[in-house]
Amino acid sequence: MRKLFFSNATRVFFIVLGLCVLPIYLTPQSTKVKSILEQADKLHDARDYQGTMTKLREAEKIEPNNPEVLWRLARAYFDIADQQPGVSEVQKANLYPGFEYAKKCVELAPEVAGGHQYYAILIGQIGELEGTKQKITNSYAVREHTEKAIALDPKEDSNYHVMGRWHFELADLSWAERQVASLIYATPPKASFEEAEQYFQKAHQLKPKEIRHLLWLGKTQLKLKKKDQAKKNLQLALEIPAQSDSDKVMQKEAADLLKKL
Repeated sequence: MRKLFFSNATRVFFIVLGLCVLPIYLTPQSTKVKSILEQADKLHDARDYQGTMTKLREAEKIEPNNPEVLWRLARAYFDIADQQPGVSEVQKANLYPGFEYAKKCVELAPEVAGGHQYYAILIGQIGELEGTKQKITNSYAVREHTEKAIALDPKEDSNYHVMGRWHFELADLSWAERQVASLIYATPPKASFEEAEQYFQKAHQLKPKEIRHLLWLGKTQLKLKKKDQAKKNLQLALEIPAQSDSDKVMQKEAADLLKKL
């Protein structure tokens, strides 16, 4: 068989030609996905979670392994579940597939904060859904991935909220639940309401108009017997205009707590 030989100059020509041609095929696709993600983010900010999901599905068809698509899909599933927190069927239909997207994102791109953020959020919610034993089992993963998310994106308020919830939920375990924890781990996770308060305060500082942060800050301060501070923050939670069904549920809880004070 006759062999073909190319001079160095010829090889350089083909390499340069390839570099010039390659963007013709890659750039339009990447640009299109970027545009779709921008549209999805606008819908998310407007609390149109179903619309967000529809847009993200479009992006997934083009780039199914794009980490920016994956963590946003995880977020979309969480947002939909979050609108009906007491409906088990809705939780199961959204938390589990959402977690798989977050897990895939972490595996493909461990440097992307959003993947760790929603890995932690969703595995924590799954633990709540499956009961005390699973909640405690999942608690270490919640802490691990939230701490990674904070390291990668220290300005994201939601990560501090998750750490606040982590401390609150574990500090609030009943005696029976603590017995379960001691059976799962020789040393159960250490948590406190004091640290929960610090994390909720940090989340509130980063996003002052978030009802979720104020509600949980108030609830934590009630646990710490800081009645006046709790009352102030719960009242602030009621003064912020609700933007979603989830906000309305949280404001009702804040109002119910204030009536008891």
